[in-house]
Amino acid sequence: MEISVESLLSQSIDQQRIIIVGSQRKKLSQFIQHILSFNHKAYNFFSEGQLSTQTGAPVLIIENDTELTAFQHHVLLLTSTTENRLVEFTQLADATPKGGTILYPEGDAKLKAIGSKERADVQSIPYKIIPHEVKNGTYTLVTSTNEKFGLKIAGEENMLLLSAAKELLKKIGISSGQFYKAAAAIS
Repeated sequence: MEISVESLLSQSIDQQRIIIVGSQRKKLSQFIQHILSFNHKAYNFFSEGQLSTQTGAPVLIIENDTELTAFQHHVLLLTSTTENRLVEFTQLADATPKGGTILYPEGDAKLKAIGSKERADVQSIPYKIIPHEVKNGTYTLVTSTNEKFGLKIAGEENMLLLSAAKELLKKIGISSGQFYKAAAAIS
């Protein structure tokens, strides 16, 4: 059964609403859900009119492409986008409330301009490709203490998305150790 935005908002009044937008939102949402599930953290997820719920979930992750400002987000996570979506993403970023957060890819000049724009009491967090090594086509994450976690996934795009996931999940209580162990299990 499809759920309306109004119904979603009334059901998520006590949850932190996180909206993920851009052309890589689906894959990034999958990474985030995997890491939360791996760490037994409850969350609700909304995509394409469908809501999946878990009891006691403190956060609602919204992966959507339309009616973006209607979701009244607390956290906005920007991924790559086309030129024709920049105005819409700017409006969405400007709708981030006081105390909210915007995460954006540091290497994308247009999204950096949107995400890093000064907004009253809104935290801007850039993300860039996560530290890693590549040997014989195998990717390994490298922590700040030089601990290494082999990955089943590969590619620079995935390393950027893992970095976005890490920054977001840090905001909702996933430690670095929890993140790296879960990321190593993504397939």
